[in-house]
Amino acid sequence: MNSIEPQASSTTLTTMKIHPPLLAGVLVLVTLALHFMLPEERNVGWEQVIGLLLVAVGAGVSSFAAAIFQARETTRKPWGEPTKFVEQPPFTWTRNPMYLGLTTTLLGLAIFFGSIAMLLLAPVVFFAVIDRIVIPREEETMERIFGQDYVAYKDRVRRWI
Repeated sequence: MNSIEPQASSTTLTTMKIHPPLLAGVLVLVTLALHFMLPEERNVGWEQVIGLLLVAVGAGVSSFAAAIFQARETTRKPWGEPTKFVEQPPFTWTRNPMYLGLTTTLLGLAIFFGSIAMLLLAPVVFFAVIDRIVIPREEETMERIFGQDYVAYKDRVRRWI
């Protein structure tokens, strides 16, 4: 008896419910474990200061943008249905400040730990998943709900920076 296995369609990836902060946290844990398993010299220096500054800026931007959504009573869930179209800073210089903040935080942690594993895996994987899977689905939803206003916004404001 032959069984036919369903093939993954392109919509399978775009319908996954991805929690960006959870994805970022898992990537930090996995790459931190790799960092400590690989033999590297560990000294404290300017990279720790620069890394912590990037973590602070990234976490601050991401938290500030999330607080705006919460104040406007619209969803922060990437798969949710937005009720408001937010067009105030930091959403005037990037369409995705929460994701940009999380990516910056991951980069800052990689620099802080001086970890090649963290630098090559966490921010790159996070960026790729968010840019190719999460944001396109959000953009489709925003265009469906807010129409030409959102299309004009996309033309004015960059996706990342």
